[in-house]
Amino acid sequence: MGFGDVKLMGAMGLFFGWTNIIAVSVIAFLLGAIISIILIVSKIKKTNEYIPFGPFIVLAAFVVMFVPFELLLHILLTVFTLGLYRG
Repeated sequence: MGFGDVKLMGAMGLFFGWTNIIAVSVIAFLLGAIISIILIVSKIKKTNEYIPFGPFIVLAAFVVMFVPFELLLHILLTVFTLGLYRG
């Protein structure tokens, strides 16, 4: 994560507010991890190559803009509690 990503998250934090920017961060890290693992396993990228993080931040911002926050919160709690969350 470079300084450009930090500036992008700061600008989005001013726009989204603190609750939604946390959701953007978590979703961006999840998307980045999943897609990066797929790229490395399929040998499209090597382990010593950089994978830009900005597109994952932007994609997560679109998800947060178009999906209701309650649904996002429920999905994230289900994912991070390995399905044990019953809310």
